[in-house]
Amino acid sequence: MLKGREIPQRTGVQFAVAVFDNWDALHATLIGLEGESPLRTGGVLHSRSDVPLQAGGLRFLKQMTKINFAHSRQQLSCTVGRLADELSARLAQGARSLGDALDRSLNSDHARQLESHIDRGHLVLWVELHSSDEFAEVCGRLVQASPHMVSLCGINSSRNGASAQG
Repeated sequence: MLKGREIPQRTGVQFAVAVFDNWDALHATLIGLEGESPLRTGGVLHSRSDVPLQAGGLRFLKQMTKINFAHSRQQLSCTVGRLADELSARLAQGARSLGDALDRSLNSDHARQLESHIDRGHLVLWVELHSSDEFAEVCGRLVQASPHMVSLCGINSSRNGASAQG
């Protein structure tokens, strides 16, 4: 769980990551996040087939792509954007599961924990952070809304391959 108010000094893109049990909780959180900042970016990662119709009205869920890792139990859906691009790049580089793909962004235990949440039907929200003010605001909201974990993940992408920091 996140502690403190300062965004760690890292290069690349920083994401706050939160896990939700159901669409209603995620939907309420996204309405608040998108309402506060219409330009906020990020993505949702899940393996569920019960996407509600109302989800298409939210920017974070409007355009989804499928990602299929060889050792994943289910096909993943991910918001089109930086996160999907990174996961697709890691798939192309040989990642055989979501845990493998996330292992370079998070420590191995955390990556496997997120993979387990996806396998159990949970929804994982990734919100891109651009400033320390946004870090405090977004993380505070996610800690209140998510019954599971809230963490920080840094991703660096490059044309020749992706590297990440956890």
